[in-house]
Amino acid sequence: MKSRILISHILIVVFTFSTVAAQTRDSWRSVRTNHLYVIGNADADKLRQVAVWLEFFHSAFARLVSRNVIDSSVPTTVIVFRDDASFTPFKPLYQGRPTNISGYFQPGDDVNYIALSLDPRGDPFSTAFHEYVHLHLRDNVPSAPLWLNEGVAELYESLQFSGNEALIGTPKHNYLYLLRQVELLPLKTLFSIGHDSPHYNEQDKAGIFYGQSWALVHYLMLGDRGRQDQFKQFIQRINRGDDPAKAIEGTYGITLDLLEEELRSYVRRGNLAAQRITGIDNPETYGSYTATERSALTDSEANYYLADLLLHNGRHNEAERGFKQAIAMDAGFTPAHAALGTLYVHQRRYPEAKKHLQRATSSPQSYLVHYLYAYVLSREGISPTGEVSNYSRENAAAMREQLLQSIKLAPNYAPAYYLLAVVNSVSGEHGDEALEMAQKAHQLTPSNKNYAELVENIKEYRSGNTTARERREPIKSDAIAEPVKVGSSRMLGGETGSVTINDGRAVDTSGSLPALDEILNKYVQALGGATALAVTSRVVKGTVDVVGVSRGGTFETYTVAPDKAFSIIQPGPKETIKVGYNGRIGWMQTPTGVRTLKGAELDAVPNDSDFYRILNLKSAYAKLTLVGKSKIGYRDVYVIDMQPASGTADRLFVDAATYLPVRMNTMRVEIYYDDWREVEGLKMPYVITHSLQKRTMTLTVKEIKSNVPVDAKIFERP
Repeated sequence: MKSRILISHILIVVFTFSTVAAQTRDSWRSVRTNHLYVIGNADADKLRQVAVWLEFFHSAFARLVSRNVIDSSVPTTVIVFRDDASFTPFKPLYQGRPTNISGYFQPGDDVNYIALSLDPRGDPFSTAFHEYVHLHLRDNVPSAPLWLNEGVAELYESLQFSGNEALIGTPKHNYLYLLRQVELLPLKTLFSIGHDSPHYNEQDKAGIFYGQSWALVHYLMLGDRGRQDQFKQFIQRINRGDDPAKAIEGTYGITLDLLEEELRSYVRRGNLAAQRITGIDNPETYGSYTATERSALTDSEANYYLADLLLHNGRHNEAERGFKQAIAMDAGFTPAHAALGTLYVHQRRYPEAKKHLQRATSSPQSYLVHYLYAYVLSREGISPTGEVSNYSRENAAAMREQLLQSIKLAPNYAPAYYLLAVVNSVSGEHGDEALEMAQKAHQLTPSNKNYAELVENIKEYRSGNTTARERREPIKSDAIAEPVKVGSSRMLGGETGSVTINDGRAVDTSGSLPALDEILNKYVQALGGATALAVTSRVVKGTVDVVGVSRGGTFETYTVAPDKAFSIIQPGPKETIKVGYNGRIGWMQTPTGVRTLKGAELDAVPNDSDFYRILNLKSAYAKLTLVGKSKIGYRDVYVIDMQPASGTADRLFVDAATYLPVRMNTMRVEIYYDDWREVEGLKMPYVITHSLQKRTMTLTVKEIKSNVPVDAKIFERP
């Protein structure tokens, strides 16, 4: 934890004097928002921008496309590559070669992926918006044909924001020029194009497909007044299963032949009008990244996500190598074990799958991983004739535990209920539960004959009828559903509602709150307890990045109890800033010289020099007030106002689950604390981000030492 000297003085000076260009580093980072998990090897600021604008786009798309957008019940991970070179190995393949794309959406039963490149030759935000449209359409309109999916994505990728308004449908002149030079595809041909078609994959043909899809959606949605309501009706018809021609005629009252003529005329005229949408929250509120949690990824984590992306693309051999590499780097990283076990299940390599899934389920996982482990164990009870013959007591207990966990995580996943009913039925235990589970599976999927047969089978057996018991048919192994293959999609439900970014500004003062002392006691314990805080000196060293100014700089802070502090920061090879306080005199040295701190700056220094100011809150502040509860991103936080003896109050946000600091607002600066680690019994944040106006500085700790000798001369003014 750094003193406010670094924040209030060095931060301003760095922004004034640093001019070193940003350096590219191939380190992987993550950003978590309300709806997304964004990782990438791109610049940290760009990574946050992608996350924040995708969140804002989520809100805008919800307003513009439908009354509500159903939030996916499957998590979404966005992988951002810094350039096309690093992206190419992870692109989908067409005829054995990477496709010529700047981003794509890959749905799955366990996770949705958006992958995109920040190559300077493209627009990363338009690519991100384009792929995010695919995510929402796949969740809400899974039967949407390819032209509709791509046409809507092309339309919305150019969404522009200004104040509290958005502009949709800005003409794409490159498409208009192309479509005027070539013969438009017959609509029947356009409607028949699929993912394997040359018109979708080959560059010389894809332009016509994308351009005409965009133009047609533009005409259907914005070609005349009131079209948006008609377009929503058209989408509803498509979602009900109507083919496009029937849906168009039923919605717009025209045939395909007439629509073709009108589309040609629309393109030739070229006066496509954009539409302004009002009532959208100001995007500038998203620019501070206040609703994101940032942290660094380990090499094991980065390998896992890249391998999992390949797995969902169907590139199983490469994915297997990536998962093994992740496990080699960190044998205890359970997501890699879960993914490798999942892959082996689909390859029917059950003994290998069992080893990894058993390791993965030692801690809570997704519903699918728990089901897969139970499924693998169920294979050990299959007779040579393909019948479910018997389960060992140990396996039956393990399967039951895993299936109950799967049901808890996904109450509508019918195969888990069915397999649990099978386990109970075969083992002769939990008879009431066996019937209940079979009935639930049948209720969720009434079309499945195996589910219906098991219900009747269990009822007859439990009736006590000897004849019924004797003629009871054995359960066939193929009746236990194999898991859906990785990368397949299905319609996902969820609760509808408004989309908001939680930035800690809205404070809830209603309802009961714990006592302030209770929160503070848990706060101190979370940080390591009073004993761990009692040190005589501390030295912290690390790197510093100033967004848009410099990268890979260094910083050092030295503190000695009770009130001596010295900080030195080198944002670039030719710039050094020093700030010190010897208990009486505060000073700052910059490239322009040395000056003594006076007035308000000097008044703040004694408190700022307390390295544990944010740790020892009661002694550091004259008054503490619990204001209420709020949310920052996905986390619930307690909001505490802290009034010093003089000056303005600080505001601290404490995680309601871990009781660790999440953010502190002090003076004009917002400070985020991430990547908490234990050092000598004390919890310390290894990533500290300071935001001042439109500038952001991130300190990444590399080394912390306590109770070490410190030369007293460094605190004196040069």
